[in-house]
Amino acid sequence: MNLLAVEKPARYMGGEMGSIRKDEAELRFALAFPDVYEVGMSHLGLRILYHVLNAVDGIAAERVYAPWPDMESQMEAAGSLLTTLESATPLAACDIIGFTLQYELSYTNILTMLRLAGIPLLADERHDVFPLVIAGGPCAYNPEPLAPFFDAFLLGDGEEAVLEIAEAARLAKRAGLGKAALLERLAAIEGVYVPSYFEPRYHPDGSIAEIVPLKPGVGRVRRRFLANLDTAPYPAAPVVPFMKTIHDRVAVEIARGCTRGCRFCQAGYIYRPVRERSPGTIFDLVEKSLEATGYDEVSLLSLSSGDYSCIAPLLTGLMERYAHDRVAVSLPSLRVGTLTEGLIAEIKKVRKTGFTLAPEAGSERMRGVINKGITEADLLEGAANVYGAGWRLIKLYFMIGLPGETLDDVLEIPALARRVKDQAKGSGVSGEVNVSVSSFVPKAHTPFQWEPQISQDEIRERQGLLRGELKRRKLNFKWQDAPLSFMEGVFARGDRRLAPVLVRAVELGCRFDGWGEHFSPERWRQAFADCGIEPEWYLRRRALDEVLPWDHLDCGVTREFLLAERERAFAELATEDCRHGRCSACGVCDFSVVEPRLSPHEAVPAPAPAALVEPLPARIRLRFAKTGAMRFLSHLELITVFTRAVSRAGVPILFSQGFHPHPKFSFATATSVGIESRAEYMDMVVAAGCEAAEVQRRLNNVLPEGLRILEAEQVDVKSPSLSTQMIATHYRITFNNAPCDDLPQKCEQFLAHSDFVIQRIKKGERQTIDLRSETVSLVAGPDSLDLVAGRGKPVEYVRAITGNDALAMDDLRVEKLDVVFAAPSPRD
Repeated sequence: MNLLAVEKPARYMGGEMGSIRKDEAELRFALAFPDVYEVGMSHLGLRILYHVLNAVDGIAAERVYAPWPDMESQMEAAGSLLTTLESATPLAACDIIGFTLQYELSYTNILTMLRLAGIPLLADERHDVFPLVIAGGPCAYNPEPLAPFFDAFLLGDGEEAVLEIAEAARLAKRAGLGKAALLERLAAIEGVYVPSYFEPRYHPDGSIAEIVPLKPGVGRVRRRFLANLDTAPYPAAPVVPFMKTIHDRVAVEIARGCTRGCRFCQAGYIYRPVRERSPGTIFDLVEKSLEATGYDEVSLLSLSSGDYSCIAPLLTGLMERYAHDRVAVSLPSLRVGTLTEGLIAEIKKVRKTGFTLAPEAGSERMRGVINKGITEADLLEGAANVYGAGWRLIKLYFMIGLPGETLDDVLEIPALARRVKDQAKGSGVSGEVNVSVSSFVPKAHTPFQWEPQISQDEIRERQGLLRGELKRRKLNFKWQDAPLSFMEGVFARGDRRLAPVLVRAVELGCRFDGWGEHFSPERWRQAFADCGIEPEWYLRRRALDEVLPWDHLDCGVTREFLLAERERAFAELATEDCRHGRCSACGVCDFSVVEPRLSPHEAVPAPAPAALVEPLPARIRLRFAKTGAMRFLSHLELITVFTRAVSRAGVPILFSQGFHPHPKFSFATATSVGIESRAEYMDMVVAAGCEAAEVQRRLNNVLPEGLRILEAEQVDVKSPSLSTQMIATHYRITFNNAPCDDLPQKCEQFLAHSDFVIQRIKKGERQTIDLRSETVSLVAGPDSLDLVAGRGKPVEYVRAITGNDALAMDDLRVEKLDVVFAAPSPRD
């Protein structure tokens, strides 16, 4: 494939630091994420499974992501199949394809990926020669709209179960068993749901009459529980992307599960009970991960990081150890009630990583209905502490359409947001508040699973009301479009009758529905109409005795508990967090294997930080090669690679001053994407005493294949920057797809010009370049050019010389051989 023709080649390159390639493997397991690379690479669950599977001899876990539409078009034009990143193995040649189900609006991407892989969409049309297609993740708790496409689903924690699934597949492969026999083995694994073993039957009104097991001994499928998070495997050396991803940092899961009991929150029910990692284990993982990746930020992940039992000593210990190294620590899921002045003070020691607070509802009454457990006083105190610590912006997250909500409750959102903003006055800062509002979607296995979802018209009405009130109060407003919430609700509560709609939507061109620029309500309306489905029917109120599409799947929380919580919601009664009070009898724990596991308040073993002594600087000049797949890196991506590399290599790089310090290195020039080079130059400022040869050795030990330091020397700290010394660049340009006749003659004609002026637009401004006056030398071969020139891109010179304005970079092979510097040369 021509990576120069797509928007972001780094999505498809592979070969990242930390990636694992096993050319010989008995079982090849493709971990598939149905969204674009930078979203999938930020998903923690996929990182964990990649680590767990690759730790086993004979099993190769490889990654594949949904290609962006520009790449999909290329693949279809070339007849290319979707392959894995690690070994370019076609998906159809893998043994297992495991999809992560994070979001209902990614379902069309799943079908697109199967289609691009040449794999039949329907499970009953896939013969034994095709891979086993499975899935897991939060959407697996109601996978029914996807049931006809999948062989099996995994409910619950995957660390142990994925190995059992892989081993069952490996043994079946050795024995030459077909898929039917393999599915029987998989169904015996706790947490595995085989949808072909169940058949839903319907009442005349369309509601489900019953869900019938089709195999003897098959019953409700109970989710899989990981009993002890502290002893579970965790990736301390994850794959480090070349490009910026959504969450571009070290991520350490400090706890799993939440028992706060917010009644709208599916995660709070399907991930119970709370299981915490010990501070010592967390500290060890942070240490190893920073060393292996070169990141400068650590994110402590859980559903509510502030609820972690030892959060204060853990955060203090991490900051004591890493503040000098300019490593920031973020807590992305802080609950208002846990936002203490001490936590805020620790977080801001390196840099302020942003605050998002989630009151969820504007009125005190509605927060009681949803069991949020925070008061307005809690929120305002937290906001005052944040502003007082120097932050200027707070993001507030709310929902509209919650059960029992009135317009008066909606109007409390802008009123409360304004009171939050007013807290900045006491701190003497000009505070800003961004208000983000989503629409409530009733999710399976929650106390609100029987409640209706408000219509698109009602969503727009409430959004319009908020827009006016927030603008009047000078507050910023962000919302989710009503059709997106509508579609999420339909598939969150849907059944198997939606499967044909998905197929039809993909045929109509639906892709990346969670991305606003690609979502098409018109195509979806046509898909529903073509399949005779009224989508609004799925958003209705469900009778309390109605069979729900997911009733044969057991998340551990009992139906009786959910019904009781629903009653308590409308009585505005709170349910206490069982972490600190009495057991709420939700049904999850058996108190022998499955039970809450909280960390003791142990001291974090933080070593003493290095002395804060500013070292003397030394300037190292490097020449490096950028070849193979690395030629597709953009300049910003190249900067990212070297930023990570100097940290991973232990190069004592010095940093700039200011709020966001950066490593002190600079490049001579930004080489265009697609150009191979053996003459890239950069300067870096390191602590005096680290020799140039040592810097070269350390970097070459960690840089990916295709990037290599060729020369290193120490230069005067005060010597001019590389960019001011450059005079010209020496290129060799070979014609690949469009050979040029009479190339020597055309070169003579070009050189005969007194000038050759072109214009181009850069960052909205018109630039004029005289290519002839910038040309130092030009020699033609039969199908190549040897060019030494100043300003101007190689492809611009080729167009000027040949007279062919249609030539593009993918028609050429461009090699950067050397750079001409003003005396003294970098090598002198």
